[in-house]
Amino acid sequence: MLLRASLVIFALSALHSVALAESCGSAPIAPALASAAEIRQKSPADAAAAKHDAFVEIKNWQADLKTYRACLTNVSNDARRQVSNLDPNKDADKIAGIQQQGAAATHQYDRTVDMEERVVNEFHAAQAAYCGRSDVDKSSCPK
Repeated sequence: MLLRASLVIFALSALHSVALAESCGSAPIAPALASAAEIRQKSPADAAAAKHDAFVEIKNWQADLKTYRACLTNVSNDARRQVSNLDPNKDADKIAGIQQQGAAATHQYDRTVDMEERVVNEFHAAQAAYCGRSDVDKSSCPK
């Protein structure tokens, strides 16, 4: 009877951890940006619009990322709290499962950081292509 109760508690705890990770949903989809080559080929007005639209899309995406990352952080923190309340001698399997969920959330968080870095680098390349043109308004270009 005690073994059955332990298994039920373990299963419920594992489902809770999985539910926490799934409750964050999928990572927000990064915006598609015009490449530096495309910015150079566009008319001045179209290039300015593409640069501006990319900036707005990135800011909106970053706001969604902030919410998603907060959820992932909560999953990781909850996993640490759960593990700290368990006895490593009695709950080794349960601890391993919870730690795996926390590690998965941390991995997803790190993936969003890598994606954000890639998107920002793409934007900077497009911005440099725009600002390198002689036929555009450079008031929005970095000094």
